[in-house]
Amino acid sequence: MTTFRLDGTPGPGTHVFIVGVGAYPHLKGGTGSVNPQHREMGQLTSPPLSAMAMLEWVDKTLTNSEAPLKSVEILISQPTPATYTDSTGLSQQIAQATWPHVRNSAQAWKDRANSDADNVAIFFFCGHGLGDGVGTHLLLGDSGDDPDLLRSSLHVQSFRLAMGSCAAKKQIYFVDACRTVDLATVFNPYQGGQAVLQPGNALQVFGGSNPVLYSARFGEPAFGNVGEISDFTKALLQGLTRFAVFRPKGNYWAVSPHELQKAVAALMDDFSGKPQCQADGISGTGFQLHCLPGDPDVVVHVSLDKDQANHIAELSHTVTGNTVIRQDQTHPWRTEAPYGVCSVQASFASPSVLTAKTVTTFLIPPFQNIQLEVV
Repeated sequence: MTTFRLDGTPGPGTHVFIVGVGAYPHLKGGTGSVNPQHREMGQLTSPPLSAMAMLEWVDKTLTNSEAPLKSVEILISQPTPATYTDSTGLSQQIAQATWPHVRNSAQAWKDRANSDADNVAIFFFCGHGLGDGVGTHLLLGDSGDDPDLLRSSLHVQSFRLAMGSCAAKKQIYFVDACRTVDLATVFNPYQGGQAVLQPGNALQVFGGSNPVLYSARFGEPAFGNVGEISDFTKALLQGLTRFAVFRPKGNYWAVSPHELQKAVAALMDDFSGKPQCQADGISGTGFQLHCLPGDPDVVVHVSLDKDQANHIAELSHTVTGNTVIRQDQTHPWRTEAPYGVCSVQASFASPSVLTAKTVTTFLIPPFQNIQLEVV
């Protein structure tokens, strides 16, 4: 177990559990005895970086007036043990994300979250994942040390069900992992991950909110460039910091799961028509995760109603006298602008006789789609 920012004072608080797994000794390219059933899964570079970025954001940025930060459990598996110094000056080496450590950290996280019904419980995982046709298995650092490849894996749905007995009525789970369906797991119901916690009661109805936001649609892979934070985590942190807000009491901006799903989906949209950031369990009106210190920004997608006009168009948007011009021919154009009145326009180089009607609108977070009519 590795714990930062532990605060045992009474009252509601935010309790965070972060897991990042990049080093898999028993998978392809690992330093240990490699499991022959590795499914071509090997070593990863994005998860440790993504987990560390999430830790830094939680430690230095997360602000919740209703539930201030009161603990962070973190485990990271990478070739050389990670270390971190938090904002209070506490410096620690971070324990590996193996089954025993995850089990102990998960129990500590649940116990702390269980202390108050108004607590906020946040779970984040980045690493290998597999689908079984119904659920999602998250592979921990010692996955493959048993002949059953998934013996040391966390089953998302069972884990969430086990957290149903926790008093905290505000829970959210961020799962940054592939969800491609593994046929061997589908055909062998006795192989698979576990809840990590004491199994939950499937007949018990959870009385709070506990959505799961996924980096990948079911049956599909997740992505991240080598040596960089994953695509999902980049979008998640941007959403948490700038875009994914509502006004819970009318006089300040706060991040909610509902707005976060929309912001991440807009930031990850590849314009293929396939929806991004699949979510499970979004319900109710949302709850407060983080408070912004000022006004938010808005993710804006700008397009022309005639694709053939794109290559000769200069797209731009203007807010309070400041104009931002599209720098390439990407279409639709994903940009961002401050909350408030914005005009979006297109001009066309001579000798074109095309024109486009300027759109002026009041941008409201997290996302706005704008299409210009070409005449």
